[in-house]
Amino acid sequence: MVMSLARRPAGVSVRVRVLVYLSVLTGVALAVAGTTAFVIERARLDREITEDLVLRANDLQSLVADGDPVTGEAFTDAESILREAMRRVVATPTESAVALIDGTPRFVPGGSDVLRLDADQELLTDASAAAASGTLDVRALTTAQADYRYLAVPVVSDSGDVQGIVIYGVDRGATVAALQDTFRVYAMVGLLSLVAITGFGYVTVGRLLEPIRLLDATARRISTSDLSERIPIVGDDDLARLSETVNQMLDRIERAFSEQSRMLDDASHELRTPLTIMRNRLELVEPRDPDSVVSTRDDLLGEVTRMSRLVDDLVTLAKADRPEFLRLDAVDLAELTELAHARAETLGPRRWKLDAVAEGVVEADRERLTQAWLQLSANALRFSEPGTLVALGSSIGVNDAGVPEVRLWVRDEGVGIAAEDMDRIRSRFGRAGDDRDGAGLGIPIVSAIVAAHEGRLDIESRPGAGSTFTMTLPAYAPRAKDPALSSPWADDAVEEAGR
Repeated sequence: MVMSLARRPAGVSVRVRVLVYLSVLTGVALAVAGTTAFVIERARLDREITEDLVLRANDLQSLVADGDPVTGEAFTDAESILREAMRRVVATPTESAVALIDGTPRFVPGGSDVLRLDADQELLTDASAAAASGTLDVRALTTAQADYRYLAVPVVSDSGDVQGIVIYGVDRGATVAALQDTFRVYAMVGLLSLVAITGFGYVTVGRLLEPIRLLDATARRISTSDLSERIPIVGDDDLARLSETVNQMLDRIERAFSEQSRMLDDASHELRTPLTIMRNRLELVEPRDPDSVVSTRDDLLGEVTRMSRLVDDLVTLAKADRPEFLRLDAVDLAELTELAHARAETLGPRRWKLDAVAEGVVEADRERLTQAWLQLSANALRFSEPGTLVALGSSIGVNDAGVPEVRLWVRDEGVGIAAEDMDRIRSRFGRAGDDRDGAGLGIPIVSAIVAAHEGRLDIESRPGAGSTFTMTLPAYAPRAKDPALSSPWADDAVEEAGR
C-alpha cells in the first residue's frame, strides 16, 4: 500500500494573530474602562442622592426650629409646617416630596410633569411605617411605579405625638437609566473605535511585516542554482536590520556554495590527473618484467602520496572557518622563530638565515603558525636556486593606528612573481606563470591560517629579484570559542607544490 504524507495545514498568519491580539486587548481595555467608570459613577449618584435627602431632612428640622419665615413666630400647627415644607421643594421628574397627615397625602410640591410620590400607595405605606419607627434613615424601595431612595421625616408635637410625615423621595431607577443611556453611547463609540483600530492595525501591521513577507518570498525563490536573490531593505528599524542580517547570511551562503562548487570542480580536475597517470601506468606495466613492476609501483606510490597531500590540504582549507581550527595558547615568539628556522633548514640546501628574532609572548596557535611558516619556506625553496639566500624573521611593532602587531616573514632570492599572478596565487589551485607542478594550495592555506588569527598576508615581489611573504597578526589575537580540539602538526601539512 502506498502511503502519502498529509500536507500540514497552513496556520494562521502572523498578521491575523497580531490583529486578533490587538483587537481582543483593545476590546477588553474598553470594556474594563467603561464598566469601571459606570460603577464609579453609579456609586457617586447614590452618594449624592443620600446626601440630598439628608440635606432636605435637616432643612425641615431647621424650619420647625426657626418658625414661620414670614412672621418669625413659631408654627402653631402641623399643617402650616407641612405646607411651608412643600413650598420649598422644587420637584422634578425624578425627585419630589409629599406631606402626610394621618397617613393621607395632604400637600405636594407644585409643578407639572413631576414625580408624584402621593400616587404610589406602596411608598406611602412603607414610609409611614418607617416614620413610626422613629429612625431617620435613607431607605430603598422598589415598587411597581419606581425604584426609590427616600427619607421619611415625622413632624412631632411637644407631647411626642406624630402629627404629620414629610417624605422626600428620588426615582433612582430613572437617574441610573440616564447614566445607562450615556454608557450605551460610550459602548457604541467604543465599538466603532475598535473597528477603526482594527482596520488601522491591519494596514499598519501589514506594512511592518512587509520585510518578513519579502523574506519569505525571497527564501522561496532561492535555490542552489540561483543564490543571488536579496531582500530589499526599507527603513532603519528592527525589521530592516533583520533584513540586512539575512542578506549578509545569504551573501555568506552564496560565497560558500560558490567556493564549494569551485573547489569541487578544481579538486575533481586535480584528482583526475594522478588517477589518469595511475591508470595509464597500470595498463602499460609488464607483469613478467620485475623492473617494470618496480618502476610502476614507485610511480603509483608517488601519485598516491600526491593525492593524499591534496586531500589533506583540502581538509585543512575546509576546517579554516570552524571555531576549532585554532588552538590558542601563549606562544614565545623567540622559541617559535628558532623552531621554524631549524625545521626549514631540513627542507633543502639553501643559505638559511635568521633576519631577526622577536622577544615576547603572544596568543596564537603554535602549530598552525609553524605550518604556515614552513609552507612559505617550502615555496621559497621551490622557486629559488640551490645556494641562494632564504631568510626567516620575526618582529613586534606598532601599526599606524597604534595597535601592536606581530610580523613573521620569509624572503628569498628566487624567480619572483609577476604582477598579473599576484591575485592568482592567493586563490585555491592557483599557480604562478606556466608552473603546473603542485596543487596550488600552499598560499591559500597560509592565508587561511593568517585570517583565522585575524591577520593578513602581505606579498612583495619583483620578477628575477625574489619575494618576501609577511604574516602580520594582532599581538593578542582573540581566543577561539572552542579550543578543545588540537590542530595537526605542521610537518604533516607542508604543501611542497607551487604558490
